[in-house]
Amino acid sequence: MKIIGLDLSTHSTGYCVFENKKLIEHGCITATSTNLLKRIDKIVKELEEIITKHNDTEKIIMEEVIPSVGKNVKTWKALLYLQAIFSMMLFKKFNKIETEFIYPSSWRAKIGIHTGKGITRDKLKAADIAFVKNKYNIDVNDDTADAIGIASASFTENSFFI
Repeated sequence: MKIIGLDLSTHSTGYCVFENKKLIEHGCITATSTNLLKRIDKIVKELEEIITKHNDTEKIIMEEVIPSVGKNVKTWKALLYLQAIFSMMLFKKFNKIETEFIYPSSWRAKIGIHTGKGITRDKLKAADIAFVKNKYNIDVNDDTADAIGIASASFTENSFFI
């Protein structure tokens, strides 16, 4: 079974590809335009190329966008736009691929990373990178580490996917 894990972002999207639970590809897609729609277009086009390359993909797992409460609403909306445009591309071009969404705290719990009160974003990102280094013996940035963590969570028995 081939699975693609994604940590969608309008600036730096991490991705990975697993085949039969073996990591076969990983990377990060970056977009630098000041125009949000141009960044989204670039990210979605490059993801489409990855999915086309791995045309036997059965499932795509991505991090769910958490509603912004007292945080940066502009960023939250940008992530929702990206998720919606990417999902529409999947529907139109790859509608046989199953898609799943998982909350950040859920995928981290499934791979043994503790979240909660007092744990900062920086500590979580460092833990994600350490997880990938320990489990797969590779050095990656935090976006790629998140994508690998998201996909790795799908290999555990308890299901937190939505």
